[in-house]
Amino acid sequence: MLAALIRGGGFRSLERFACAVNTRGCEMYGLKLFYDHVTVKRWLEGRLCQNPEVVAAVLSKAWGIPIPVEVVWPEMRDGQGPVPAYQQAWVAVRTLDDLGALIGSDMLTRREILAGSMGVATGSTLIDPLARWLGAEPVGLPEPSEAKRRIGMEEVDNIAAAIKHFAALDAKAGGGLSREAAVGQLKYAVDLTRYASYSDEVGNRLLATIAGLSGLVGWMCHDSGMPGPAQKYLLYGLQAARESTDERAPLLAVRILGDLGQHARWAGHNGTAVRLFDMALGQLPPGRDRFNLTRAIVTSNKAQSLCHLGRTSVPEVRSAVGLSSDLHAQATDEERTAIANLPHRSIDMSEPELAAKASEAYLVLAREDPRLFAEADELGRHSLAGIALGFGRNKVLAQVRLARLRFVAGEPDQACDDCEHALTMVGNTKSSMVTTRLRDLLGDTEPYQKLPRVRELRERVQATLLKQGS
Repeated sequence: MLAALIRGGGFRSLERFACAVNTRGCEMYGLKLFYDHVTVKRWLEGRLCQNPEVVAAVLSKAWGIPIPVEVVWPEMRDGQGPVPAYQQAWVAVRTLDDLGALIGSDMLTRREILAGSMGVATGSTLIDPLARWLGAEPVGLPEPSEAKRRIGMEEVDNIAAAIKHFAALDAKAGGGLSREAAVGQLKYAVDLTRYASYSDEVGNRLLATIAGLSGLVGWMCHDSGMPGPAQKYLLYGLQAARESTDERAPLLAVRILGDLGQHARWAGHNGTAVRLFDMALGQLPPGRDRFNLTRAIVTSNKAQSLCHLGRTSVPEVRSAVGLSSDLHAQATDEERTAIANLPHRSIDMSEPELAAKASEAYLVLAREDPRLFAEADELGRHSLAGIALGFGRNKVLAQVRLARLRFVAGEPDQACDDCEHALTMVGNTKSSMVTTRLRDLLGDTEPYQKLPRVRELRERVQATLLKQGS
């Protein structure tokens, strides 16, 4: 970790770094330090430093973000909790160690306790460190030095096949049904990095696969009402993706950044979400000849956050919706194949799914500008008619959205019809996102709650939420 921080901080030699520590010690505490490259080598070998806060201050200044002492020397935590993932340098071995610790806590702790023990970072606290770490050069996963059971690409491909299975279950019925099983698969994959040996190519393919699986588990946590663990798993997935030298890793990093943005949006942190979507787009190569499908999806997700920033965001939302449609039309079959082979969660990248995201954005804006209702309604009906097979959760969300549109438009009878249809579909899912939208729908019914049919519908929705554990 210290080696990565020194290298990324721009120090040309260990002697230069030692001099910087000496100077900083004098400035901070009036200390006369005489560290040299030999001393730094000892630190790199794992020995403790007598003035760790000075070393951390030098590194923090070099990186432009606060770097706690415990990032460099974890043994100095004195029983305190782990340093947040976004504050740590992205070094594969450390990332896997911390991910392994999170998995262990997850498997030994009740879901409610685990979710309540972890907070969520937002704003500059999260964004600024991410921006700096994303700029560091990936080093990759080193080959093990000790002789261990040798694994090849077949074992990694088997893990990728398991990811596809879990991703399909998540897309069909929500993350709550198979999250624990996916965590178990992630534990197996992380254990392979510790107890097996592999070539550089296999190791970095395994690291990228772990990145995708950690991102999938993070998304399942998000869909299980566990925002803190969700963000942690997503961040470790992002770190693993950025540290892997596998050819698929950069696109995985973009996808996981997008999921972090989605996670922030669902939590109501729309400003943070917009910045995360912009960071995701910034990780793609410049030009519009490649990755247009990915750009389209990220841009449409961004529109869903922009709409919550007020009426003044209408032009920007329209621009994002139009751009995502144009980019989608320019997508190539080559990119579709590459995305289909990513070891990550399943995402509907069809044109109707773009319409669904646009419909939700216009629904939010239509509350302040009713003229936008017609567009939200048209896009919503179009999306519902074209949802891809295997995306049952999306279909439920689209049906709930259509009911909400009807209530907002002042059509309670039609809204009740649409909502009743949605409620018949909910039983096949276990999704926090679905229950969140049902609670939103309850709010939309309030102006009509004195109507007998609406009153009965509200009771059914509340009973459904109770059954779903929400």
